[in-house]
Amino acid sequence: MYADYDLAATGRAIADPTRAAMLLRLMDGRAHTAGDLARSAGVSASAASAHLRHLVDAGLIAVTIAGRRRLHLLASTEVANAIEALAMVSPLLPVENLRQARTGSRLQVARACYSHLGGRLAVAITGVLVSDGVITALLPRASGEIRSFDHPLLRSLGISRVATGSAPAVRGCPDWTEGTPHLAGRLGSAVMAAMLEQGWLNRRPRDRALAITDAGATRLAGLGVWPAA
Repeated sequence: MYADYDLAATGRAIADPTRAAMLLRLMDGRAHTAGDLARSAGVSASAASAHLRHLVDAGLIAVTIAGRRRLHLLASTEVANAIEALAMVSPLLPVENLRQARTGSRLQVARACYSHLGGRLAVAITGVLVSDGVITALLPRASGEIRSFDHPLLRSLGISRVATGSAPAVRGCPDWTEGTPHLAGRLGSAVMAAMLEQGWLNRRPRDRALAITDAGATRLAGLGVWPAA
């Protein structure tokens, strides 16, 4: 028998700068080695292992085996949603060096928000799809509807349907840099996957920022989604 949720236990697991940095790194939706997460958090491999055990024990991170490698990823979509919600009520970290300033600027433009896009590009895409009647207006953390797939952006990305699944087809995800919801849900995941597959976006090796390629910028500008260079 239980009295209520033990929010303090989850809070203790997250309430460490190293573990918080690891969780944010995993918000790119991919699996990472302990060494990769150690470098992201700026700690030694031995220190990273102890922090990762803590996060695994708390149910926030899952471990999968790929050959001889142990890979770490967020345990569930619910964990990703919780991290994004906490980001909306958390203060921003001050910039202490040029590398951090550049990373922050890249994250504001485009980033992986677990399975979908975040940042200015995500908000711009969402605005176009809403104004053109493709999806209903989005509210934070609320489900929406797809009204049509007949749109130049979706056709260019080869999206004519979304995969089945338990997640909503469309969901509004709070964007911590833009202050307005961006597209999440199965359609949001399909858009990011297609943009990466077609080379409109590239992943960066050390953070969850996404680089808009020259080809992607040209296509997005032609579709009226992104300003021309």
